[in-house]
Amino acid sequence: MTTEPWIPLLADQLPPSTLAWDLPSRLKASTDYAWFSPVLWERLRDRVADAVVTPTTEEELDIAVGFAVEHRVPLTVRGGGTGNYGQAVPLAGGLVLDMSRLDRVLEIIPGSIRCQAGARLGALEKISREHGQELRMFPSTYKKATIGGFVQGGSGGIGSITWGTLWDDLVSSVRGKTATQPVKTFEAQDAAVMPYLHSYGLLGIVTELTVRLAPKTDWDQWVISFDRFETALRFAQAIAETTTLAKRLISLHESPIAGYFTPLYLDSARSVVLLEIAADHRLPFEAEVKRAGGHIAIHWESERYHHGVGISDFSWNHTTLWARKFSPQMTYLQARFDWHRVQEQIALLKRQYPEVLIHLEMMKSDGQLVASGLPLLPFIDEGRLNRIIQFCRDQGIGIANPHTWLLDEGGRTPPWDLFWPIKQKHDPFHLLNPGKVGPLSTSVTAG
Repeated sequence: MTTEPWIPLLADQLPPSTLAWDLPSRLKASTDYAWFSPVLWERLRDRVADAVVTPTTEEELDIAVGFAVEHRVPLTVRGGGTGNYGQAVPLAGGLVLDMSRLDRVLEIIPGSIRCQAGARLGALEKISREHGQELRMFPSTYKKATIGGFVQGGSGGIGSITWGTLWDDLVSSVRGKTATQPVKTFEAQDAAVMPYLHSYGLLGIVTELTVRLAPKTDWDQWVISFDRFETALRFAQAIAETTTLAKRLISLHESPIAGYFTPLYLDSARSVVLLEIAADHRLPFEAEVKRAGGHIAIHWESERYHHGVGISDFSWNHTTLWARKFSPQMTYLQARFDWHRVQEQIALLKRQYPEVLIHLEMMKSDGQLVASGLPLLPFIDEGRLNRIIQFCRDQGIGIANPHTWLLDEGGRTPPWDLFWPIKQKHDPFHLLNPGKVGPLSTSVTAG
């Protein structure tokens, strides 16, 4: 058990049920899905918090944050722990703030829902649908992921084919706490929320968010299989491009990936497209399937939606999870293909590195269709991984490196001209998630 001298002092200020410093609790609160990357796992698996606070009220949160600032204890904010890049790993030890018990829904009105940061996305989807609405977009980990964690560590997901990413007007407000003396409350609305998106909790402890909702739709779930990957890709792009079909998911998988989805009993010799299509559009969708020469492997009607296993449980980064269950040496990349050159770019990549298996999520970003790739590949060594990344970039395939914990080396980054002034104002002692960005990372990661 850790012997940090500040822990008994903090224990005197908080209810016993909110503070833990036994090793199992610390280990659990210090890991996320960074083990998807052998590179990250090797470098992060020994980083462990000294204690964990799970506040149930904002008053308890204020006490923990104020104490950490006074004693200069590093703070790492944690949601559901479903991030893939070590966002929730406390590189410098210190205190993990587990926000999962700050989970109340505060308000739901037509077009938006306001809630605490620890609310799970699955719960928000459920209550939204009970009110005739639904989340615009959420990750495949929605049953476990929190809204605060997703907004600060995610990007796209189910619904992105229609509504885009975090940056496409999904979040209308954030509220939170500063790591200052004294602790202060901050708020940001509309365009001012942009620096907080995908910021790894570096700009403050977000406690409350408002996100935009869409009208509720009854979704049918489909798996359409094809003999050839190229045909499956043309079909996926055609469904993405049509404006007459309402859709929430278009997820494309090269053979033999379907064989990894063991609960679905799919043919590993065929490429598949996983889809969520509005139930009202069943007949025109089936006509598109027939026109493309696809085979309906699975069709689950809307009554089954969000009951038991869902098709989206095999999409986005859940695909990587199923692949690793099948073969633990599998890892992944995050790629963005040119919508008009995707066939050509994939052919070049497969010719040079045939071990790469193509997984694409059709989505929108800034109003434009994007073939967002989460290709699978066996991990051989870091050198080969880096050569594949560089080859992709040389072919015009954008890569957001999922094998780094640094915010500025991974995917889409915040607007730095806005980020740094907020960072200095809200975290003047650089206590929030230290080691995760730019020049502040060197001293922490060297340790």
